[in-house]
Amino acid sequence: MVKGVKRKSIYDEIGWTGLLNVVWSSVPYPLRFLALPYGLRIYGHLLKGSANLQQLLGVHSREYMSSKLFRLLRPRYHKVKYVLKGYGIEA
Repeated sequence: MVKGVKRKSIYDEIGWTGLLNVVWSSVPYPLRFLALPYGLRIYGHLLKGSANLQQLLGVHSREYMSSKLFRLLRPRYHKVKYVLKGYGIEA
């Protein structure tokens, strides 16, 4: 990596509409309307801090272990990974 060049985050690659698609598609159907605002806020921060799927898995796991609310309302990672592959985000 070239010094002084910032790597793009996943959020930079997919944008706001991609974030909405990821959260909407990755939360179980019965929880979608309840979890959407929470998922957009939390997962937006996670995607902004991750440059690839390995980093996203690390912060997703950390958040899962530290927050009971995240455990209930989180987008499911295996579905997130599938949706992001549609945007060309690979491991």
